[in-house]
Amino acid sequence: MQSEAGRLGVNMRLELIFGILFVASIAILVPASAETEVLMVNINPDNVDNRIDEEVNFDADCTVCNEEQLEYYYWNSSIDGVLTSGSDFLNLNFAMGSNLFTEGEHNVTLQVKGDGNWSEINDNSTTILTVIGDEGKDSELSVNFDITPPSLRLGETARFESCTTMQPEPQPCTDEINPDLSFAWHIQWDGLGNWSYLADTEAFESNQFQVGNHNVRLTITDNSNEDFSEDTKELLVLPPIPILDIEGPDQVSIKAGEILAVNSTCLDNYFQEISCSYEWEMWEDKAGPSLLFRLDTEDLVLDNLTEEVHNYDLMGRAIDDSGTYSSWVHLFITVNPPNESPVASISISPESLGGLTPEYYQYSTLTFSSHNSNDPDGQIVAYKWWHNNEVVSEESTWISEFSDLTIYQVKLEVRDDSGVWSSKVSANFKIVENTPPTASFDISSEGLSYNFNSTSSDIEGTVTNFEWSVNDVVISSNKNTTWLANTSGTYEITLMVWDDGGLSSNTTQTIEVVLSASEQKNFVVSFSSKNIEPGDSFTMDFSKTTGDVDHYTVVVNNPNGSRDSYKITIPTANGYNYTLMFPVKGVYTLDITVIWADGIAQDNMADFYGPTVNVGGDGTETTDETALEEVEDSGLPSISFFISLLVTGLIAISRRQR
Repeated sequence: MQSEAGRLGVNMRLELIFGILFVASIAILVPASAETEVLMVNINPDNVDNRIDEEVNFDADCTVCNEEQLEYYYWNSSIDGVLTSGSDFLNLNFAMGSNLFTEGEHNVTLQVKGDGNWSEINDNSTTILTVIGDEGKDSELSVNFDITPPSLRLGETARFESCTTMQPEPQPCTDEINPDLSFAWHIQWDGLGNWSYLADTEAFESNQFQVGNHNVRLTITDNSNEDFSEDTKELLVLPPIPILDIEGPDQVSIKAGEILAVNSTCLDNYFQEISCSYEWEMWEDKAGPSLLFRLDTEDLVLDNLTEEVHNYDLMGRAIDDSGTYSSWVHLFITVNPPNESPVASISISPESLGGLTPEYYQYSTLTFSSHNSNDPDGQIVAYKWWHNNEVVSEESTWISEFSDLTIYQVKLEVRDDSGVWSSKVSANFKIVENTPPTASFDISSEGLSYNFNSTSSDIEGTVTNFEWSVNDVVISSNKNTTWLANTSGTYEITLMVWDDGGLSSNTTQTIEVVLSASEQKNFVVSFSSKNIEPGDSFTMDFSKTTGDVDHYTVVVNNPNGSRDSYKITIPTANGYNYTLMFPVKGVYTLDITVIWADGIAQDNMADFYGPTVNVGGDGTETTDETALEEVEDSGLPSISFFISLLVTGLIAISRRQR
């Protein structure tokens, strides 16, 4: 008996040892922080008749199915909606009567939430329940609704769906084709006390909640018979996740030896500042991440970052008064070599007159520029110009005039983007007196062409600009110029010159121009009758025109809107006459222009005629070159006389006709 008892004891100890080893191996193989996942679901039996009251068992297992990790779960049927939900892992497995299911093939899915994450819907979390029997449940009016998600943070939005609005498949609450239903949603805060109104639609969204575990009730009423049915689900609202906001960009660069200040704020889900505590971790990213140090202050001042490490990853998160952690926020820091000081440089424009000390004219406007200044490892962001031991400008350039005939000194210093100022640099220059230039010129001529040649000079410098005028009309800005006379008369030729110091002077000479009758430009053309019959000719006589003519242009504007152009060189085979024939009845307007050999047009409309030719008309010309005949009546002008004057005046304004 003792040997038998001893043998049994040994066997029990071996079984205990093997059991411990098995549990230990499972613990080793299963990661401590496995992701939230449903491992299996089972329905027994999975084929039922809803006309028979039979118990249906729902069993499952998941990676967070324990008291510490499971935050929420719900079982869902593709036909009947949510079967059960809650946060107590002891109620995860449950049983229902078969008579409570609707006939059909149910896709039954389990979703769980742990460590703040929901499990995915996959083959492990889904199975089939087949129900035969009656098409409906015991009740003719069923309450099918979902709350998505059933657990959320304060400030997040939940969607409430029922009946035909449910996703992914509608779940009608009655068999009627077009039911007349009304909906009433209410919530019981923390599952206690009175019910508060939420909505009266089949589906809606809301984010107006308070922290707690609440009951949501949906009452559906069939308005055709006043029947109603209701059901209740749980809604878990958790405290909001705080937000850690770090001022500035998430990537910064500093130089070795510089101080980096990190300012942060803790915000709620409405982006309002709240009270929080903080956790910071500084990681080195050189040859693999390694933790350097931890801090717990709101704002940081870092003065020990080195170029050797070069890259840092500062991680921070906030913890609100409820103990809820924000997400980690990263600030990536690059440490570059130590700062190099900027170098200031002064440039003066315009160019100096020369000299060992650059010379500029009295009252000249001088521009002092810093554009040649540089910073080897950054940018120049500030400037200071000094004159007479005073700061006269903080811009990149300084503009000023100087009146005293003496030597001046200007200094410049610049600051880089690291806050370091350069050494001051100086520039000396001398202000010298300037006198106006002397304006003079020579005149020569050949025929009607006059040459004006400048002989101007400047004692201290050079003459830089010229302006020629004839009778106060500017004709050229060149040093020398040519002018062609086309009219007899007295002309004042004026030359104004400027020196390189901006001073000016002028001089004027007078010439007399006498042109012969043949040289004087005078455009005259006469016409044959401007009232002709179709097929007749219209003749233009250019014989009285004087001056050197290159050619004439004639543009005929036809009654149909088309235009014909002619270039006429005189004399022609008909001498100084040119003839046009008009075969078609209508009113034709002509534009006749003279083009002079020198290419210079006369003022106003002296080079233009615009006659109107009436072909096959009533014989009344648009304008009449003869005087109007007086009408012998009471002595008062007739109405037609005034109309004639008005028409004649308007046409004379718009066209020159002879």
